[in-house]
Amino acid sequence: MNLFSHSWLPFIYLYGLGGILFIAGIVITMKAGAFDMKRPKHKKWMWILIFGFVWYFTMHALMTWAALGTISPYTVLYTLLAMVGVFIVVTLRFGKGARA
Repeated sequence: MNLFSHSWLPFIYLYGLGGILFIAGIVITMKAGAFDMKRPKHKKWMWILIFGFVWYFTMHALMTWAALGTISPYTVLYTLLAMVGVFIVVTLRFGKGARA
């Protein structure tokens, strides 16, 4: 069984095509004027959107590596917990500017 075609090819397709559509959707909303990066709340939501995409990308990649035996399942847990910490710190930092 070819591990690449059963594990990484769908991953590349999912996040490659999904990433293109995600970026296209953000560009369309910005060009339509519905998403203004000068507003602090919109900056916060941009952060949440981008972090969400990176979160699922990372989670999927780590779990694929763990399933293939490349890394320990504990590495998945520790990495995702570290990402949650980064998200909380950055969100709280943006949150202070969004309230002003």
